[in-house]
Amino acid sequence: MTKKRLRVGAVGEKAARLHLEKLGYRIVETNYCCRLGEIDIIARDGNTIVVVEVRTKTGAAFGRPEESITGKKAQQLRRLALYYLQSAYKREVPSRIDLVAVMLDKETHAVQNIKHIQGILSG
Repeated sequence: MTKKRLRVGAVGEKAARLHLEKLGYRIVETNYCCRLGEIDIIARDGNTIVVVEVRTKTGAAFGRPEESITGKKAQQLRRLALYYLQSAYKREVPSRIDLVAVMLDKETHAVQNIKHIQGILSG
């Protein structure tokens, strides 16, 4: 991954964390890594554990950030969430997977828009 892409991702994740905190979420962990991959943010929304995927873009030329979740990525998110919940809680807890889509200015990387979609993989 290029330095620019890493920088854009870091800016997006910070914006997502701040956005969630303003909504009253409590951040439990960021950049949780395991053998299956990485979860960007794990948070609590009341009693619900929320696995948050952050997607950040600097332009809509190749679609909006929220359109970038492929079937393969959705499957990986489900596996990661299940792995985390089983290893961290050892019992069933209320949970969901959310998406925070962040659009940044192409030049300055200032946040232009944040879209938070709850329960992106229901059902």
